[in-house]
Amino acid sequence: MRRTILIVGILSSLVIAGAEQKFPKFTLNNFDGVSCSIDSILNLGKPVALTFWATWCKPCTKELDKFVENWENWDTTKGEHPYIIVALCEDGPRSIRKAKALAKKKKWTNFILLYDKAAQVKRKAVVADIPELFLLKPDGSIFYRHIGFNIGDEKETFKKIDELILEIQNEKNAVRPSTEK
Repeated sequence: MRRTILIVGILSSLVIAGAEQKFPKFTLNNFDGVSCSIDSILNLGKPVALTFWATWCKPCTKELDKFVENWENWDTTKGEHPYIIVALCEDGPRSIRKAKALAKKKKWTNFILLYDKAAQVKRKAVVADIPELFLLKPDGSIFYRHIGFNIGDEKETFKKIDELILEIQNEKNAVRPSTEK
C-alpha cells in the first residue's frame, strides 16, 4: 500500500511539473573516490541514461547487462557513443568493494559508476524503487522515467534513447545557420 501511494505521488508530481522537470543537481564520488557532478556530465551535450542500482538487486544487474549487450549496436561513426550511462550505486559502505568487483566482472566499464552515499540523490530524485531509470536531456530535464525492470523493458528504453538522440540532433540542426543560398 505504501509503495502504491508513493508511486501515485511521483506520477502526480510528474504530471503537475510537466515534461520540463529537472533532475536534481548532485556531486558524487566514483568507486575510486574521484568526484563527478551531474553538471559536468550534462555539459557533454549528450543524452544521459541514469539508473539507480545495487549489488543485491537482480533486476538492476539485468538492466545494466542489457546496456552492455546493446552498447555495440549504437552508431559510433564519429568514434564515440551518442549517449552516456550513469549508474548510481545504492549499496551500503560495506559493499562498495563488492559493487566495484561486480561492475568489473560484468564489464560495465563504459558506464560512469558513482556511489550514492547515504542515498542522498535517491532521496532528492524521489526514487520509488530500484532499479529506476531516468533519461535526461543535456539541460538536465527529465525526458523519460521508468521504475523497475523486466526483460523486454530495455526495448522501450532504447527506443526512448533513440527518440532523445534524434530530438537533440534536430535541435542542433535547427540552431545552425543555413549555408544554402
